Amino acid sequence: MQALLYLKYLTPLKIYNYARLYFCYLLKNCKKLSYPAFISFEPTNCCNLQCFECPVGNGKSLRNKDYADIELFKKLITGNKKYLINILLYFQGEPFMHPKIEKLIEIARENKIFTEISTNAVLIPEVFNKIKDSLPDKLIISFDGITDQTYLKYRKNSNLIKVTKTLELLSTLPRKKRPYIEVQFLVFKHNEKDISKLKEFLSSYKIDKISLKTAQVSDFENIDILPDNPKLSRYKVVNNKLMLKYPIKNKCKRIIFGSVISYDGNLLPCCFDKNAQNILGNVNKSTISEIRNSIKYQNFVNQVFTDRKKIMMCTNCTEGQKNIKISL
Repeated sequence: MQALLYLKYLTPLKIYNYARLYFCYLLKNCKKLSYPAFISFEPTNCCNLQCFECPVGNGKSLRNKDYADIELFKKLITGNKKYLINILLYFQGEPFMHPKIEKLIEIARENKIFTEISTNAVLIPEVFNKIKDSLPDKLIISFDGITDQTYLKYRKNSNLIKVTKTLELLSTLPRKKRPYIEVQFLVFKHNEKDISKLKEFLSSYKIDKISLKTAQVSDFENIDILPDNPKLSRYKVVNNKLMLKYPIKNKCKRIIFGSVISYDGNLLPCCFDKNAQNILGNVNKSTISEIRNSIKYQNFVNQVFTDRKKIMMCTNCTEGQKNIKISL
């Protein structure tokens, strides 16, 4: 169902570009990278919540906080719209904190690019009248518990009533105006018992998909938040050390098919570079294509395809890890 949503945005050139990227990834021959098929663009790295495993929420982020410039976003879209299939309007931070988020959505959609946002959904009721005619094609809504006790355990400073209000408001929209809505449930020890009741709890809202996502843990001290059911965790404990269940493979789709752009224009390898410690260029100074074909970018790609485990951010990456998904 979701794949069908992309069809109206496809062109022969976008398909050709995607095919080139695919064969580059498959053959590990990336000496000349074509344009990205997707971009993850950060509207802001500010957030209204204090989730303790998030560097923004727990205050451990090393980056200055600010908002993306609309002119920079226009420049990116104009320079890449012939090849871009979709744009993810999120990285760190809460996208709906950007004062002109509806304008960013409009720019992308006017240029025939599938637009997607991941949100905690707390602010949407307050700005709904302003954004209801400029919604993205897809909304991913974080929903990690069906009671205050389970939901607020991780989503500090949040409000479950406002999140359900968001679902209620979206459900009132006609099908043609309503985004594809995916509810994403981050699984922890404290909320795993809610899973059996989740579908019933959400049954009164118009939702297209429910996803159960394994939680990322950065500090071993937080190991006790992992679910008891091993199938719902991406980790295993070996000799009192936290390890990914599956080995790190020397390949990565994200760095080939897409690019991550921070609010200030830095191009990063992927969304796991949360503190922007692997800046490969800046789109204020160079085009995305120039950066992706620079020596610095190519060296990083070569490292990924030869010995990826030596890259620190890759050691806790979900690439190749399995997520559990259920659909309504």
